[in-house]
Amino acid sequence: MTINENLPPEKQRNPVTQEAHKRQAFWQIYFPMILFGTFVLIAIILAVLADSAGASKWADISLIYMVSLAMVVFLITFIITVVVAFYTARIIKETPYYFFVVQRYAYLLEIRVKSVSNAAVEPFLRMHSYIAGARALRRK
Repeated sequence: MTINENLPPEKQRNPVTQEAHKRQAFWQIYFPMILFGTFVLIAIILAVLADSAGASKWADISLIYMVSLAMVVFLITFIITVVVAFYTARIIKETPYYFFVVQRYAYLLEIRVKSVSNAAVEPFLRMHSYIAGARALRRK
């Protein structure tokens, strides 16, 4: 018995949807990456071929892009932090009431479980009490 015998048969894919997927993957993933890579290469070539004044200009532009990207990331993080803090404050204000309700129902459940368990044990306790009383009378 070989390893291949234990493997399930390979599933066939729909060729129409597979081709559509390949086409979409090219236009939505690979083409934008190629386009962006081309723009980066052009920017690198222009930066290398530029004179010192042009290089300073490109350095300033690059710095603006890097700072703006950092600002966008900071802004998103800040907004998420503010939203989480706001909802945490709301949850902290609301939870004591709901925990009180849960605690009240848990207490009612405890009372009912105790009453049911006492009712279930009572016949056995009564029987053992009679047996213990009979043994005590026998001893005297």
